[in-house]
Amino acid sequence: MTAISDRADRGDQLAAEQDPDTAEVRFAALAVTAVAVVTGVILLVRSGRYGYFGDELYFVAAGNHLAPGYVDQGPLIPLLARTAWTLIPGSAVTLRIPSILAAVAGVLLAGAFAREMGGRRRAQVLAAVAYATCPYLITQAATLSTFALDSALSAAALWLLARWIRLRQDRLLLAAAAVIAVDLQVKLLVVVLLAGIVAGVAVAEPRELLRRPALWWCVPVVTLTALPGMLWQQRHGWPQLAMGAVIRTEQHAATGGVLGLPVQWAVLTGLLGGLLALLGWLVLLRHNTFRAHRWIGVAAIVEVVFVIVSGGRPYYVAGLFPALFAAGAVAILDVPHRAARLTGGMVSPDVRHRAVRIVGTAVVAVSVAISLTVVSVLPLPLARVDRLVHSQAELSTRMRTFGTTGWEQLVAGVDAAYRALPSGDRTGVVILTRTYWQAAALDELGAPDHPPVYSADRGYAYFGRPPETTRTVLYVGGSSEPLPHNAFDVAEPVARIDDPLGFAGIDRGVTVWRCQRARQPWPALWPRLTTLVLDPGL
Repeated sequence: MTAISDRADRGDQLAAEQDPDTAEVRFAALAVTAVAVVTGVILLVRSGRYGYFGDELYFVAAGNHLAPGYVDQGPLIPLLARTAWTLIPGSAVTLRIPSILAAVAGVLLAGAFAREMGGRRRAQVLAAVAYATCPYLITQAATLSTFALDSALSAAALWLLARWIRLRQDRLLLAAAAVIAVDLQVKLLVVVLLAGIVAGVAVAEPRELLRRPALWWCVPVVTLTALPGMLWQQRHGWPQLAMGAVIRTEQHAATGGVLGLPVQWAVLTGLLGGLLALLGWLVLLRHNTFRAHRWIGVAAIVEVVFVIVSGGRPYYVAGLFPALFAAGAVAILDVPHRAARLTGGMVSPDVRHRAVRIVGTAVVAVSVAISLTVVSVLPLPLARVDRLVHSQAELSTRMRTFGTTGWEQLVAGVDAAYRALPSGDRTGVVILTRTYWQAAALDELGAPDHPPVYSADRGYAYFGRPPETTRTVLYVGGSSEPLPHNAFDVAEPVARIDDPLGFAGIDRGVTVWRCQRARQPWPALWPRLTTLVLDPGL
């Protein structure tokens, strides 16, 4: 009986080794899923500890003005924001669930990429842990944003194409096209990724992809899904193109522009992720073991060059993180001769194995510790704010450290200014704000009976302008800016919101002006006021 049992065990083991759905594969999938679930729970618990980011309130307001396109995004995020706000009004946690799910998807995709690249259980788990502990994931899940969903959808499209390369199943191309079509409703930035994919396939193969009829059937379908947004941009003078210069200026002021990109990328990927990403990019481009996926390395070059040339946000390349982390993990753990080449064969395999295990364990432990510390400590209590903010770089640091604060004070101050108007002057009153953040906060957090809110800033400028019947404008701006006096015959300050340690443009440096008799009709005045710059009034 023992012999029969032993033969049966060996038979099961052999079957497991030959069956692609082996116990090893199932265990790896469970381990990666466990990492993703734990990550999601931590992010969900954290999501209610801090207030709204200004763009989140803007997305909710944009959801009240649904359109096929907007100044700097597609319609999907405003639709999700409006849905969340309708289901549970005022819930920041509900608003952030799509971003948290996108972050969890990034963890799963990192493990899935490692499997596509031939990685076994340890490589898959290491890639998943690298994404779960990278600082970008914390940023991705912190607020509802376009980049949160864009990076996850971009990574999903890349993974589907990587899977097609192994299986040659054209239904995967259809699935990738569907993902890209959805991504186009988030942000047109996915076009840069598509250019990178085409360049990668053309340069590094598999060129067979470009000959598949299924691919070319997908092109017109995906183009049609983007057409409404493109037509909106064309009708409004292509504001998304004009946003490029604005973003470049903001990046230079906040992070040093192109010269600050290496530091920014290191900050986004973290210790473990950064090491794996660099190694992964190297092996994708240079080593035959990863030849089938070399196109991903070329696509990464295209994305990086685009960010450098355009002066764009460093997180534009984040959709490649799962693939790069996975390639690095597989190179370390499942391609042993890689270490031999790095050491020139002078170190014995046992010593190399022990060194990799010790260093790797230390790097993973430090990365996990840093990540848990950040999510548990930040944002810091406002009581610890002890200095004024004087520049965009300092404001960016303040936002990351303490969050975006002061909404209640802004709403209360503007509401008090409106209530203080003589009852006869409250007819025909509108609120006009300097920034779209202020307008969104007053629209979504203000009293139900507040006057109509308008702003000529960024996306809000396209939601409409004040009517010709407007008699009084409560302008929310700074104390010394020229707009009230340039645009109106009568302009007098009636309220001041100015906590010295407050958030610039929200509860610091804000003046409410009572303005009357616009110097031009609104159809002529509005284009003069419209701007794409978010000016907090520093």
